[in-house]
Amino acid sequence: MKKIIYIFLMGSFLLASCTDLEVENKAALPQDVVLADVEGFEAVLFAAYESVNDFGYYGQTMMIAPEILADNMELAQLTGRYELEYVNALNSGIDIWFNRYTAINECNIVINLINGEGVAGDQATKDQIVAEAKFLRALFYHDLARVYGYEPGQEVDGFNASVILRTEPTLGLSNADDRARATNVQVYEQIEQDLLEAIPALPDATAGAGAVARANKSAARLLLARVYLYWGRNSDAATLAQQVIEGDGSDLVPAADYLASWDDAANPFHPESVFESDLQAADWSTVDGANASLHSLLMNDEGGSQFIIVASDELIATIESQAGDVRRGLFNTEALGEEFAKWQGNKGTASFQENIPILRLSEGYLIAAEALGAGAGDPFLNALRVSRGLAGGVSATVDNVLRERRIEYMAEGHRWFDLKRLGRNIPKPAVSGASTLPYNDFKILPRLPQAELELSDGALVQNPFYN
Repeated sequence: MKKIIYIFLMGSFLLASCTDLEVENKAALPQDVVLADVEGFEAVLFAAYESVNDFGYYGQTMMIAPEILADNMELAQLTGRYELEYVNALNSGIDIWFNRYTAINECNIVINLINGEGVAGDQATKDQIVAEAKFLRALFYHDLARVYGYEPGQEVDGFNASVILRTEPTLGLSNADDRARATNVQVYEQIEQDLLEAIPALPDATAGAGAVARANKSAARLLLARVYLYWGRNSDAATLAQQVIEGDGSDLVPAADYLASWDDAANPFHPESVFESDLQAADWSTVDGANASLHSLLMNDEGGSQFIIVASDELIATIESQAGDVRRGLFNTEALGEEFAKWQGNKGTASFQENIPILRLSEGYLIAAEALGAGAGDPFLNALRVSRGLAGGVSATVDNVLRERRIEYMAEGHRWFDLKRLGRNIPKPAVSGASTLPYNDFKILPRLPQAELELSDGALVQNPFYN
């Protein structure tokens, strides 16, 4: 067997990955660890899992930027963070390009090489590891696609370029190349293929249990339901969503327990989570967590948090417009505004440490409601509403579903993407002084990293109207 060599840094492992910039620059991977058995490949997979926690990904950016780019958040203090996003200025937007391509390459290594001749380990374990890598690759590519391109069917002026598709590992000069962006449909087709292939080999996992820290059948089905909803394939979205949920609301946290579900130090996994980033003390230690964690930016902690972002007046007004919503209790009134109290930072003894729910059962209900529409979708919307203390009897129109999504996923990074995938204009908080951003404004898509364009020898095309 040809020995494959890889190095990365994660926890107690001595490991380090190349950046996507280095991949595009045709740099070879460093040599340290020989991937001769299933444990070596699992370590590479763990590096991809670990990347989910990055402050430049779900550790902060993917949870806050989509909220403050729209109308759910206000800046309480000006520190240089999110100031451009707050007013949708030129060259603001979400930037996850480099760290996602590093993690995609780690997934590609696992998917393509674990079944090589002479790699020790039983086949069932290999199959599950490959399935987990395909789930992660699908998650990473969907996030890249929804950040850097338009959704299928929502293109402006026919622009359908998405991101670069790489499904083979880049190990060195011999297999690095300059590559153009795939179309949005091509990227979505790859995501769909990965998830459909992953589901049979993934294990089952109980929502809220420690097993949801890794890919599982429910997580893959719910992610695929999300992808189908973005794709406009509503029938498929509803089918997958219903495969994940009970449908009667019995698997949702009841209203009386909802606030406590976000503040349970004894069980760091949210009881509705089917995929959740499991942070350890080493992940966000000392000054890192205090400066960059969700808890630090969103809460006024006496231990030295930043506390620069509060809920928008418009978000609070939306919640208060209907009586009984227990989610109103997820705020504390501070001198600077309404403090988000979702992210308590109370896991273990490490300050600012907490898990991050990425896929929750409630999303299945709201996907089913939106995808099925008024009438057939009503029971799913109302099951969610009742579990949050609201009255039932509401029609599952797109606007009614969007209202619930806005509140349910506040500070979880859905608001911008929900408006964008539907081709809607982006409203802004009045206090920001920014105007509503029309959907056909070029700033709906961010600038691709300039370094990538310079290294691509002309293969990579910038998003429209960026010079």
